[in-house]
Amino acid sequence: MRILIAGHLTFDGQDCAAIIRESRNFIEASRAEKGCIAYNWSVDPLIPSTIHVFEEWESETALGAHFRDPSYLSMRAHLESFALTGFDVSLYSANGKEAVYTEEGQPRSAIFGVPIGK
Repeated sequence: MRILIAGHLTFDGQDCAAIIRESRNFIEASRAEKGCIAYNWSVDPLIPSTIHVFEEWESETALGAHFRDPSYLSMRAHLESFALTGFDVSLYSANGKEAVYTEEGQPRSAIFGVPIGK
């Protein structure tokens, strides 16, 4: 089962673009790990003290290995050196996958066969 991680971290008055640049080695190492499909950090364009996190892992096993990887532990230590004022990051399981848009380029009217309510 695929695992998604999504959420945000907020830092007190920090330049989050600099935090991300300084984290490049950790991000690259995570992207190179077995089972990593996506690993992205981005600065919120309207709230520059906020970093959005999105990760996709092939399995629980791959994510567990990531949590034990030295680059993950170093990344945590790096982030803890800044004044973190908000944290909301969650795990999601993904049992299925389908495109957002139909073959005609239109948004789906049903998700996994269930009509979208009006």
